[in-house]
Amino acid sequence: MLYGIIADIHSNLEALEAVLHELRYVDQIVCVGDIVGYGPDPNECLKIIQEGKISAVAGNHDKAAVGEMSLEWFVEHAKEALIWTREQLTVDSVQYLKALPLTLEFSDFQLVHGSLRNPLEEYIESFAEAVPNLELMTKLLLFVGHTHRPICVVQRGEGYDGWRLKDNQTIRLPEYQKVLINPGGVGQPRDGDPRASFGVYDSEKREFTLHRVEYNVAAVQEKMRKVGLPQILIDRLAFGR
Repeated sequence: MLYGIIADIHSNLEALEAVLHELRYVDQIVCVGDIVGYGPDPNECLKIIQEGKISAVAGNHDKAAVGEMSLEWFVEHAKEALIWTREQLTVDSVQYLKALPLTLEFSDFQLVHGSLRNPLEEYIESFAEAVPNLELMTKLLLFVGHTHRPICVVQRGEGYDGWRLKDNQTIRLPEYQKVLINPGGVGQPRDGDPRASFGVYDSEKREFTLHRVEYNVAAVQEKMRKVGLPQILIDRLAFGR
């Protein structure tokens, strides 16, 4: 079965549409959280996720947007965007976000936004930080988000191997060792590449491939300016940082 793996959409409709076009051949798409926050189109992105029957877990921005996580946890520009997002969300959008689970399990993989130790708050920034979460996994494969940076960490006995994933890089997953993968950010990449990032997992071949796709960054930036979102969020879309 082919799964499309997406994360950190952050209300970026143009990026989401570009990614979904690339994933039109897969059997199922799953989302590793943070559908909203930062960007200008929260309701539109949520509608696509719901209508597409895309299984999703909650991210920190998703829960903060509906008052289930304190805004004090966020830096100022993220807080400003969340306050704006709260004012835009429809009743249906609020109900959907409130109902999102913190974790999901499929036949051979799990989803969590931050980490299994702390689903909404912990960032797995380094390969070493992934190791304690490998021990908590109930499946051999775990997809995370939150950092907006694509990585893969493979358990090797008491140690590990790690890679920062690049466009079109394919990882063959070991048969009996645990693997943690972050597919990068759809709507707010942070690895220096402004293209939307996503992955495809082939459960039969046990392979994961990272992909990047260009989208109309300028159009998103213009929408953000019109609604008064913080300039730092507008600027960083062009640089992927």
